[in-house]
Amino acid sequence: MELRAARASERDQVLDLLALWYGDRDFFSRYNRNDPGFRDELCLVACDGGRIVATAQIFERAINLRGEHVRLGGVGSVYTLAGYRSRGLGSALMRLAVTTMEREGFEVSLLFAERLDFYARFGWRPVTRQFSALADSASMRVSGQWRLTHFDPARDLEQIAALHRSYSGRFDGTAIRDGAAWRGNLAYAGNPGEYFVTCRAAAAADTIVAYARAILFHGFPMVMEYGYAPDAHPAMLALVRHLGEAASGVAFSNALAGGGGDPSLLQNPATAPSGLALLVTHTAHDPELERQLGEAGVFVMHHPDNFFMWRAIAARKLSRRLGVPAENAEAQLLSILQEPTALYWTADRF
Repeated sequence: MELRAARASERDQVLDLLALWYGDRDFFSRYNRNDPGFRDELCLVACDGGRIVATAQIFERAINLRGEHVRLGGVGSVYTLAGYRSRGLGSALMRLAVTTMEREGFEVSLLFAERLDFYARFGWRPVTRQFSALADSASMRVSGQWRLTHFDPARDLEQIAALHRSYSGRFDGTAIRDGAAWRGNLAYAGNPGEYFVTCRAAAAADTIVAYARAILFHGFPMVMEYGYAPDAHPAMLALVRHLGEAASGVAFSNALAGGGGDPSLLQNPATAPSGLALLVTHTAHDPELERQLGEAGVFVMHHPDNFFMWRAIAARKLSRRLGVPAENAEAQLLSILQEPTALYWTADRF
């Protein structure tokens, strides 16, 4: 059995293997085509006689950690062909992933997993984060006059990126996006099926003060990222109500100006009767928004997610950033990411 990085000529073979997992080859292909951090050196494979039978990929990202940009290696697309399981290939690929990230200069690593015990053997540790379920958002009280529009990249991306930097950049763990990362993210994170809405004050229709990105995620309407300007909570509430109405299939109290967008993208007829849809998102990092949602009539429930695992890769470098001894760097990292104000958006999943 040969363990190594994939070659450029093998990209189709890797995608064919991953297609056996979800039955959706294009899902994985979108990342390969559009992720500016994709490199064949970060796509790891196990080969039997020239045939790729297992794979794991490292997704290159940068995150905010105590106000600094830190290189993150996200581990995903881990899959072994059925006939080759229980032979230690997954373990071998995880060890290769760690040595590859060490060689490539990554400082931290993240993965999403259900097999916590398996990944813990290779140094990843679970960090509990909170998902939020927002009930009654379709009937919440909203104040002010707002102009809601479907996101237009050519017109809106510069302002949206600035809102993302100012809002998400306040929180540890959030992914940092330059222009290339933004363009890639828009191509793979929510497409097809993203419902992306912006909000402007009716009296100042050139300035975006809030935005939200939503998809139907495993059958649930998920607000996978949002952001708003300081003191623009009413605008964010207007977006939450609009998304609640879209997910519930009820008439809009404030329809999108100029058309565009397909609200049915957020509707699951099998699980969301009209008027009863729950919006899933993250709000625990933003207690003031939660307070205002509650005052507007939204019932906010938290649900712990324990399938969120982190690992220090370059402990010495991380220790200098965090001002702790190298032997304490990982514990300090996990402590920071366990704080309620830490945040990693679903839009940055891999």
